[in-house]
Amino acid sequence: GETAKLLRFVERGGNLLWLLDGEPLRGLEPLAETLGLALSPGMVIDPAAQEMNAPSDWALGVGYPPHPATRDFDLITVFPFARALGTEEDSRWTPHILVEGALKGWVSSRRSPRFDPQHDVAGPVALALALQRRMGEREQRLVVTASGAFLANAYSGNGGNLDLGVNMLNWLAGEEHLVSLSAPT
Repeated sequence: GETAKLLRFVERGGNLLWLLDGEPLRGLEPLAETLGLALSPGMVIDPAAQEMNAPSDWALGVGYPPHPATRDFDLITVFPFARALGTEEDSRWTPHILVEGALKGWVSSRRSPRFDPQHDVAGPVALALALQRRMGEREQRLVVTASGAFLANAYSGNGGNLDLGVNMLNWLAGEEHLVSLSAPT
């Protein structure tokens, strides 16, 4: 029932923040299909995280292509247990990569500590996407992140996670003038 409610909400033009967990989608496959998401199987492995004494299954967000939600943003963000995000080419949505990471990493379904070109997909990967479309007179906005833990209490204090999360919410609310204001400690 929750999936049907989410689909109606999106079809009626509601804005949405979806913090994706790793596989499986637990019944949310129709939502991913409606949004035109291409979700590759496996988890992002990021050797750069290990270099910073973090687990290798944490993907570090280090690239922030130009977008109102990432304006003037240059902090490292952490996406624990992330999956790679992509979009279908014939989607009704206009996609924008918000966060790129695992520049020297890969996506592995085996959680291998070493890249295997036979089984793994080389990075970089998209760790957060903004999706937009026109709905009559207004613009509908969605943000999808590659990790549900990205804004969990246990991880929101890492790097710029909280600041980026607040920026995403401000952009979703149409409050671009609040983007880039630091969250209070």
